[in-house]
Amino acid sequence: MNTNENTALPVPSGDGATGTVIVDHSTGHVSHRDIGAIEPTELDGITINRTKTGISPFVPILKTPTHSQNSGTLSGYAVEIEDDASPTGYRHVGNVSKNYLLLSNEEVRELACEIAVQSGIAFKESRIFWDGARFCHIIDFLETEAVEEGDEVGLSLITRSSYDKSWRYECALMGKRFVCDNGAISGEFFARVSFKHLKPRASDDEGPKEEAWKGVVRQGLTVIDRAPDDLHRFVQGLRLLKSAPMTDSHLREAWGRLPTIGDSIKGQVVSRYVAHEEPTLYGLFNAGTNVFSHREKMTAADFSNNDAFTSGLLGYAFEALN
Repeated sequence: MNTNENTALPVPSGDGATGTVIVDHSTGHVSHRDIGAIEPTELDGITINRTKTGISPFVPILKTPTHSQNSGTLSGYAVEIEDDASPTGYRHVGNVSKNYLLLSNEEVRELACEIAVQSGIAFKESRIFWDGARFCHIIDFLETEAVEEGDEVGLSLITRSSYDKSWRYECALMGKRFVCDNGAISGEFFARVSFKHLKPRASDDEGPKEEAWKGVVRQGLTVIDRAPDDLHRFVQGLRLLKSAPMTDSHLREAWGRLPTIGDSIKGQVVSRYVAHEEPTLYGLFNAGTNVFSHREKMTAADFSNNDAFTSGLLGYAFEALN
């Protein structure tokens, strides 16, 4: 592996890469690459993909009790976030049970950064996705390996959670091609761990339940230990794809491994491939991960399609090309 940064020496904040976390504080409006002018946050310089809402990912949240209309029995909780555009000042984003542990997006981010710091690997925060209910935070580790000279790839830590129960709390490794900032998600080829949003039982710990739950999560995040092996295998798969010219038979066989991806999405991948990529299966791989990583209005489906695409092509590489 090549290490781009020395974890023992913090780099200047202007580069954004560090073995700890250095963030800039700003006043006035901050211009982020994907969303234009928004209120300032400590995350100046990180790409934020926001869809369906202009609300900050770190807006305060409330867990409000709900009761049965007739008996008055507690039936659960409504999850609400502050929204100045709403007549009530709040937006309803989902309902959860009374035992549901609601972590704020800011807490999810703090946990991810703590994991990255404890890993001892140089890193930088790179991207956030937020659609009003689902939240994704990505940290890039700066240890890399080359597919070929000048084409460095590495790993990122992707952390996902949601306010509406559509995403479990999950931390995973994912592949990253640095020359084009493409991310490659795969539950099959990269370590992943997920947890339900449930508070520990009262007998499990004497401390605050939220802190006990976070401790369990941190202890369970052994994905970092898999990083060296996952990166090496990722590079092996990419080299196999690069060695395979784009022939009719290769395309048909690889295409057959992507049954869950819709035809319109596949058409976008082919369009990207024809216009910008080399005539190999590696070119096809880069076309697909580019489409799923750089869509102007990303959705939750882009993450599942990325997983299916990456798993399908890497699986084909090891089974048919190795």
